Amino acid sequence: MTGRLLFAWWWRQIRSLIPERIRSAQLSSRPRLVAAWTGQSLTLSLERQGGQTSLGTLGQSEAGDAETQAACQPLLAGRSHPPETILRLPPGMIMQREVTLPAATETGLDGALAYEMDRLTPFSADTIFYSHTIVRRDAAPNQVRILLSLVLRTSVAPALHMLAPLGIQPDRLEDATRSMHIPLKTNRSPWRSLQDPRTMAAAGAALLPAMVIVLLFWRQSTEQAALSARIAALRPAALEATMLRRQAEDRRAGETIIAATRRQWGDPMAVLAATTQMLPDTSFLTDLSLRQGQLIISGQSPEATGLIQVLSRTPMFRNPAFVAPVTRVTGQNASVFSIRADVGQ
Repeated sequence: MTGRLLFAWWWRQIRSLIPERIRSAQLSSRPRLVAAWTGQSLTLSLERQGGQTSLGTLGQSEAGDAETQAACQPLLAGRSHPPETILRLPPGMIMQREVTLPAATETGLDGALAYEMDRLTPFSADTIFYSHTIVRRDAAPNQVRILLSLVLRTSVAPALHMLAPLGIQPDRLEDATRSMHIPLKTNRSPWRSLQDPRTMAAAGAALLPAMVIVLLFWRQSTEQAALSARIAALRPAALEATMLRRQAEDRRAGETIIAATRRQWGDPMAVLAATTQMLPDTSFLTDLSLRQGQLIISGQSPEATGLIQVLSRTPMFRNPAFVAPVTRVTGQNASVFSIRADVGQ
Protein backbone atom coordinates (compact mmCIF):
# COMPACT_ATOMS: atom_id res chain seq x y z
CA MET A 1 0.00 0.00 0.00
CA THR A 2 2.79 2.38 0.90
CA GLY A 3 4.65 1.56 -2.31
CA ARG A 4 1.52 2.22 -4.38
CA LEU A 5 0.97 5.62 -2.74
CA LEU A 6 4.64 6.50 -3.18
CA PHE A 7 4.55 5.58 -6.87
CA ALA A 8 1.33 7.56 -7.38
CA TRP A 9 2.97 10.63 -5.81
CA TRP A 10 6.11 10.13 -7.92
CA TRP A 11 4.05 9.82 -11.10
CA ARG A 12 2.18 13.07 -10.30
CA GLN A 13 5.52 14.84 -9.89
CA ILE A 14 6.75 13.48 -13.22
CA ARG A 15 3.52 14.50 -14.96
CA SER A 16 3.90 18.01 -13.59
CA LEU A 17 7.23 18.26 -15.46
CA ILE A 18 5.56 17.51 -18.79
CA PRO A 19 4.56 20.72 -20.63
CA GLU A 20 0.85 21.49 -20.52
CA ARG A 21 0.47 21.43 -24.31
CA ILE A 22 1.91 17.90 -24.46
CA ARG A 23 -0.34 16.71 -21.64
CA SER A 24 -3.36 18.29 -23.27
CA ALA A 25 -2.57 16.68 -26.61
CA GLN A 26 -2.11 13.31 -24.96
CA LEU A 27 -5.32 13.51 -22.92
CA SER A 28 -7.37 14.79 -25.82
CA SER A 29 -6.23 11.90 -28.04
CA ARG A 30 -6.80 9.27 -25.36
CA PRO A 31 -10.20 7.51 -25.66
CA ARG A 32 -12.60 7.69 -22.72
CA LEU A 33 -15.26 5.17 -21.82
CA VAL A 34 -18.25 7.08 -20.46
CA ALA A 35 -20.97 5.24 -18.53
CA ALA A 36 -23.96 7.56 -18.07
CA TRP A 37 -26.09 6.45 -15.11
CA THR A 38 -29.77 7.34 -15.13
CA GLY A 39 -30.65 5.61 -11.90
CA GLN A 40 -32.00 2.55 -13.71
CA SER A 41 -29.69 1.94 -16.66
CA LEU A 42 -26.18 2.63 -17.95
CA THR A 43 -25.52 4.07 -21.38
CA LEU A 44 -22.00 3.28 -22.55
CA SER A 45 -20.19 5.34 -25.15
CA LEU A 46 -16.62 5.78 -26.30
CA GLU A 47 -15.48 9.37 -26.61
CA ARG A 48 -12.55 10.06 -28.87
CA GLN A 49 -11.01 13.24 -30.12
CA GLY A 50 -13.63 14.78 -32.33
CA GLY A 51 -16.35 12.16 -31.93
CA GLN A 52 -18.42 9.81 -29.79
CA THR A 53 -19.38 6.18 -30.45
CA SER A 54 -22.35 4.59 -28.70
CA LEU A 55 -21.73 1.09 -27.37
CA GLY A 56 -25.16 0.30 -25.97
CA THR A 57 -27.14 0.36 -22.75
CA LEU A 58 -27.03 -1.91 -19.70
CA GLY A 59 -29.95 -2.55 -17.37
CA GLN A 60 -32.85 -2.49 -19.81
CA SER A 61 -32.99 -6.13 -20.91
CA GLU A 62 -30.85 -9.22 -20.89
CA ALA A 63 -30.59 -9.18 -24.68
CA GLY A 64 -29.53 -5.54 -24.66
CA ASP A 65 -26.99 -6.27 -21.94
CA ALA A 66 -25.53 -9.11 -24.01
CA GLU A 67 -25.26 -6.90 -27.09
CA THR A 68 -23.61 -4.13 -25.10
CA GLN A 69 -21.14 -6.53 -23.51
CA ALA A 70 -20.30 -7.95 -26.95
CA ALA A 71 -19.70 -4.43 -28.26
CA CYS A 72 -17.39 -3.65 -25.34
CA GLN A 73 -15.32 -6.83 -25.49
CA PRO A 74 -13.24 -5.83 -28.56
CA LEU A 75 -12.55 -2.50 -26.89
CA LEU A 76 -11.36 -3.99 -23.61
CA ALA A 77 -9.85 -7.35 -24.59
CA GLY A 78 -6.12 -7.47 -25.23
CA ARG A 79 -5.53 -3.80 -24.42
CA SER A 80 -2.48 -3.15 -22.27
CA HIS A 81 -3.74 0.37 -21.65
CA PRO A 82 -7.54 0.43 -21.13
CA PRO A 83 -9.34 3.70 -21.77
CA GLU A 84 -10.16 6.02 -18.92
CA THR A 85 -13.57 5.15 -17.53
CA ILE A 86 -15.93 7.82 -16.25
CA LEU A 87 -19.17 7.12 -14.43
CA ARG A 88 -21.40 10.09 -15.21
CA LEU A 89 -24.15 10.63 -12.65
CA PRO A 90 -27.49 12.42 -13.03
CA PRO A 91 -27.86 15.99 -11.74
CA GLY A 92 -28.17 16.36 -7.99
CA MET A 93 -26.59 13.03 -7.07
CA ILE A 94 -23.21 14.60 -6.25
CA MET A 95 -23.56 16.87 -3.24
CA GLN A 96 -21.23 19.69 -2.31
CA ARG A 97 -20.63 21.89 0.72
CA GLU A 98 -17.89 24.12 2.05
CA VAL A 99 -16.21 23.15 5.30
CA THR A 100 -13.60 24.87 7.44
CA LEU A 101 -10.70 23.06 9.05
CA PRO A 102 -7.54 24.19 10.86
CA ALA A 103 -4.67 24.99 8.53
CA ALA A 104 -2.52 22.37 10.27
CA THR A 105 -4.67 19.62 8.71
CA GLU A 106 -3.77 20.67 5.14
CA THR A 107 -0.88 18.23 4.96
CA GLY A 108 -3.22 15.33 5.80
CA LEU A 109 -6.63 16.41 4.55
CA ASP A 110 -7.72 12.91 3.54
CA GLY A 111 -7.24 11.56 7.03
CA ALA A 112 -8.71 14.66 8.69
CA LEU A 113 -11.83 14.55 6.50
CA ALA A 114 -12.30 10.83 7.09
CA TYR A 115 -12.08 11.41 10.84
CA GLU A 116 -14.39 14.45 10.84
CA MET A 117 -16.88 13.22 8.21
CA ASP A 118 -19.52 12.29 10.82
CA ARG A 119 -19.40 15.85 12.14
CA LEU A 120 -19.24 17.61 8.79
CA THR A 121 -21.95 15.55 7.04
CA PRO A 122 -24.77 13.19 8.02
CA PHE A 123 -22.73 10.31 6.61
CA SER A 124 -19.69 8.33 7.71
CA ALA A 125 -16.59 8.18 5.53
CA ASP A 126 -17.05 4.51 4.65
CA THR A 127 -20.54 5.07 3.21
CA ILE A 128 -19.61 7.71 0.62
CA PHE A 129 -17.23 8.51 -2.19
CA TYR A 130 -15.76 11.97 -1.69
CA SER A 131 -13.12 14.40 -2.87
CA HIS A 132 -12.00 17.84 -1.76
CA THR A 133 -10.69 21.05 -3.28
CA ILE A 134 -9.02 23.85 -1.33
CA VAL A 135 -11.02 27.02 -1.92
CA ARG A 136 -9.21 29.54 0.26
CA ARG A 137 -6.55 29.76 2.94
CA ASP A 138 -7.24 32.26 5.73
CA ALA A 139 -3.99 33.22 7.41
CA ALA A 140 -5.53 35.34 10.18
CA PRO A 141 -7.71 32.63 11.79
CA ASN A 142 -5.21 30.03 10.58
CA GLN A 143 -7.89 28.06 8.76
CA VAL A 144 -8.44 26.52 5.35
CA ARG A 145 -11.76 26.43 3.50
CA ILE A 146 -12.48 23.28 1.52
CA LEU A 147 -15.14 22.42 -1.06
CA LEU A 148 -16.25 18.88 -0.24
CA SER A 149 -17.88 16.79 -3.00
CA LEU A 150 -19.56 13.52 -2.03
CA VAL A 151 -21.97 10.86 -3.25
CA LEU A 152 -23.50 7.93 -1.42
CA ARG A 153 -21.98 4.56 -2.25
CA THR A 154 -25.44 3.02 -2.29
CA SER A 155 -26.47 5.45 -5.05
CA VAL A 156 -23.77 4.26 -7.44
CA ALA A 157 -23.55 0.64 -6.29
CA PRO A 158 -26.02 -0.62 -8.96
CA ALA A 159 -23.99 1.06 -11.70
CA LEU A 160 -20.74 -0.42 -10.40
CA HIS A 161 -22.44 -3.82 -10.22
CA MET A 162 -23.44 -3.56 -13.89
CA LEU A 163 -19.88 -2.67 -14.94
CA ALA A 164 -18.26 -5.46 -12.90
CA PRO A 165 -19.01 -8.31 -15.39
CA LEU A 166 -17.17 -6.30 -18.06
CA GLY A 167 -14.12 -5.95 -15.81
CA ILE A 168 -14.57 -2.18 -15.79
CA GLN A 169 -13.70 -0.07 -12.76
CA PRO A 170 -14.47 3.64 -13.15
CA ASP A 171 -11.57 5.99 -12.63
CA ARG A 172 -13.77 8.84 -11.45
CA LEU A 173 -17.31 10.06 -10.98
CA GLU A 174 -18.64 13.23 -12.53
CA ASP A 175 -21.99 14.94 -12.71
CA ALA A 176 -23.95 15.57 -15.88
CA THR A 177 -22.58 19.13 -16.13
CA ARG A 178 -19.00 17.77 -15.93
CA SER A 179 -18.18 20.42 -13.34
CA MET A 180 -17.92 18.12 -10.30
CA HIS A 181 -15.46 15.22 -10.15
CA ILE A 182 -14.74 12.54 -7.56
CA PRO A 183 -11.70 10.32 -8.25
CA LEU A 184 -12.15 6.67 -7.31
CA LYS A 185 -9.44 4.50 -5.78
CA THR A 186 -9.24 1.43 -7.98
CA ASN A 187 -6.99 -1.60 -8.07
CA ARG A 188 -5.64 -0.64 -11.46
CA SER A 189 -1.87 -0.74 -11.32
CA PRO A 190 -0.24 2.63 -12.00
CA TRP A 191 2.39 0.82 -14.03
CA ARG A 192 -0.17 0.14 -16.73
CA SER A 193 -0.47 3.82 -17.55
CA LEU A 194 3.21 3.82 -18.39
CA GLN A 195 2.68 1.27 -21.15
CA ASP A 196 1.15 3.87 -23.44
CA PRO A 197 3.86 4.85 -25.98
CA ARG A 198 2.79 8.49 -25.83
CA THR A 199 3.09 8.50 -22.06
CA MET A 200 6.46 6.81 -22.26
CA ALA A 201 7.69 9.32 -24.83
CA ALA A 202 6.49 12.28 -22.75
CA ALA A 203 7.97 10.83 -19.58
CA GLY A 204 11.24 10.15 -21.39
CA ALA A 205 11.37 13.71 -22.72
CA ALA A 206 10.78 15.03 -19.21
CA LEU A 207 13.22 12.66 -17.55
CA LEU A 208 16.12 13.08 -20.00
CA PRO A 209 17.16 16.59 -18.82
CA ALA A 210 16.69 15.51 -15.22
CA MET A 211 18.88 12.46 -15.79
CA VAL A 212 21.58 14.63 -17.39
CA ILE A 213 21.53 16.99 -14.41
CA VAL A 214 21.62 14.07 -11.96
CA LEU A 215 24.52 12.54 -13.90
CA LEU A 216 26.46 15.81 -13.72
CA PHE A 217 25.86 16.09 -9.99
CA TRP A 218 26.83 12.43 -9.53
CA ARG A 219 30.06 12.92 -11.46
CA GLN A 220 30.87 16.04 -9.47
CA SER A 221 30.17 14.26 -6.18
CA THR A 222 32.32 11.31 -7.29
CA GLU A 223 35.25 13.57 -8.17
CA GLN A 224 34.82 15.47 -4.93
CA ALA A 225 34.80 12.21 -2.97
CA ALA A 226 37.99 11.09 -4.75
CA LEU A 227 39.69 14.41 -3.98
CA SER A 228 38.56 14.22 -0.36
CA ALA A 229 39.97 10.70 -0.05
CA ARG A 230 43.29 11.82 -1.58
CA ILE A 231 43.46 14.83 0.74
CA ALA A 232 42.72 12.59 3.72
CA ALA A 233 45.50 10.21 2.66
CA LEU A 234 48.03 13.06 2.31
CA ARG A 235 46.98 14.89 5.47
CA PRO A 236 49.29 12.95 7.90
CA ALA A 237 52.35 13.62 5.72
CA ALA A 238 51.36 17.28 5.36
CA LEU A 239 50.90 17.64 9.12
CA GLU A 240 54.29 16.00 9.75
CA ALA A 241 55.96 18.31 7.21
CA THR A 242 54.32 21.33 8.84
CA MET A 243 55.52 20.22 12.27
CA LEU A 244 59.09 19.68 11.03
CA ARG A 245 59.10 23.06 9.29
CA ARG A 246 57.89 24.74 12.48
CA GLN A 247 60.59 23.00 14.52
CA ALA A 248 63.25 24.06 12.03
CA GLU A 249 62.00 27.64 12.13
CA ASP A 250 62.00 27.61 15.94
CA ARG A 251 65.54 26.21 15.95
CA ARG A 252 66.76 28.87 13.52
CA ALA A 253 65.06 31.57 15.57
CA GLY A 254 66.73 30.25 18.74
CA GLU A 255 70.11 30.11 17.05
CA THR A 256 69.66 33.66 15.80
CA ILE A 257 68.84 34.88 19.31
CA ILE A 258 71.82 33.05 20.80
CA ALA A 259 74.17 34.40 18.14
CA ALA A 260 72.92 37.95 18.69
CA THR A 261 73.33 37.56 22.45
CA ARG A 262 76.86 36.23 22.03
CA ARG A 263 77.78 39.15 19.81
CA GLN A 264 76.35 41.59 22.32
CA TRP A 265 77.59 40.07 25.59
CA GLY A 266 80.37 37.79 24.42
CA ASP A 267 80.70 34.09 23.83
CA PRO A 268 81.56 32.39 27.15
CA MET A 269 83.66 29.67 25.52
CA ALA A 270 85.57 32.17 23.39
CA VAL A 271 86.12 34.42 26.42
CA LEU A 272 87.39 31.47 28.46
CA ALA A 273 89.73 30.39 25.66
CA ALA A 274 91.11 33.91 25.16
CA THR A 275 91.61 34.38 28.90
CA THR A 276 93.46 31.08 29.20
CA GLN A 277 95.75 31.94 26.28
CA MET A 278 96.67 35.45 27.43
CA LEU A 279 97.62 34.51 31.03
CA PRO A 280 101.31 33.73 31.64
CA ASP A 281 102.21 30.26 32.84
CA THR A 282 103.17 31.67 36.25
CA SER A 283 99.70 33.11 36.79
CA PHE A 284 96.51 31.33 37.75
CA LEU A 285 92.89 32.28 38.32
CA THR A 286 90.81 31.71 41.41
CA ASP A 287 87.59 33.23 40.08
CA LEU A 288 86.08 34.11 36.68
CA SER A 289 82.66 35.60 36.02
CA LEU A 290 81.02 36.86 32.83
CA ARG A 291 77.80 38.79 33.18
CA GLN A 292 76.13 41.08 30.63
CA GLY A 293 79.33 41.72 28.69
CA GLN A 294 81.52 42.35 31.73
CA LEU A 295 84.37 39.98 32.62
CA ILE A 296 85.86 39.89 36.13
CA ILE A 297 88.87 37.69 36.81
CA SER A 298 90.65 37.18 40.13
CA GLY A 299 93.85 35.25 40.87
CA GLN A 300 97.57 35.44 41.60
CA SER A 301 100.45 36.47 39.37
CA PRO A 302 104.09 37.47 39.87
CA GLU A 303 103.51 40.41 37.52
CA ALA A 304 99.89 41.45 38.18
CA THR A 305 100.38 44.93 36.77
CA GLY A 306 101.53 43.50 33.47
CA LEU A 307 98.21 41.73 33.00
CA ILE A 308 96.50 45.03 32.13
CA GLN A 309 98.82 45.46 29.16
CA VAL A 310 98.24 41.86 28.05
CA LEU A 311 94.44 42.32 28.20
CA SER A 312 94.70 45.60 26.27
CA ARG A 313 96.53 43.85 23.42
CA THR A 314 93.81 41.14 23.18
CA PRO A 315 91.09 42.24 20.66
CA MET A 316 88.29 40.54 22.61
CA PHE A 317 88.79 42.62 25.74
CA ARG A 318 88.21 46.36 26.15
CA ASN A 319 88.88 48.82 28.91
CA PRO A 320 90.72 46.51 31.33
CA ALA A 321 91.19 47.91 34.85
CA PHE A 322 91.81 46.77 38.42
CA VAL A 323 88.71 46.64 40.55
CA ALA A 324 90.68 46.20 43.77
CA PRO A 325 94.18 47.05 44.98
CA VAL A 326 96.94 44.62 44.10
CA THR A 327 98.25 43.05 47.30
CA ARG A 328 101.46 41.14 47.82
CA VAL A 329 101.22 37.62 49.18
CA THR A 330 103.47 37.25 52.21
CA GLY A 331 106.27 34.78 51.75
CA GLN A 332 105.54 34.29 48.03
CA ASN A 333 106.65 35.94 44.83
CA ALA A 334 103.05 36.63 43.78
CA SER A 335 100.40 39.30 44.04
CA VAL A 336 96.62 38.96 44.33
CA PHE A 337 94.69 40.82 41.63
CA SER A 338 91.12 41.42 40.50
CA ILE A 339 90.64 42.83 36.97
CA ARG A 340 87.52 43.89 35.10
CA ALA A 341 87.23 44.11 31.28
CA ASP A 342 84.41 44.65 28.76
CA VAL A 343 83.68 42.01 26.13
CA GLY A 344 81.24 41.86 23.22
CA GLN A 345 79.90 44.73 21.17
